[in-house]
Amino acid sequence: NIVISGGAGQHPLVRQILADTCGIPVITTQCCEPVLLGSAILGAVAGNIAPSVCEAMQQFTHVDKYYYPQERYQSLHHRRYEAYKQLQHTAKLLRD
Repeated sequence: NIVISGGAGQHPLVRQILADTCGIPVITTQCCEPVLLGSAILGAVAGNIAPSVCEAMQQFTHVDKYYYPQERYQSLHHRRYEAYKQLQHTAKLLRD
């Protein structure tokens, strides 16, 4: 799974494209301020409210949505990735 938050990752289209291109689910959380939540999780462990970071994460985070890869787009993304690799190889040959 990929867990995403903030920036461009807030847009549903970006989330779906990421799931489609990587071929794995993208998960979003209900938290609108993930950096602050991370600080709160660490603070909970430091203040002995939670025994570990893993347990604090389970206690304070909640999944909002799952974006699953759509098979119909996987071959398109694979072809584009192969073209990207060829372009990178060609650019390297030109530099060398």
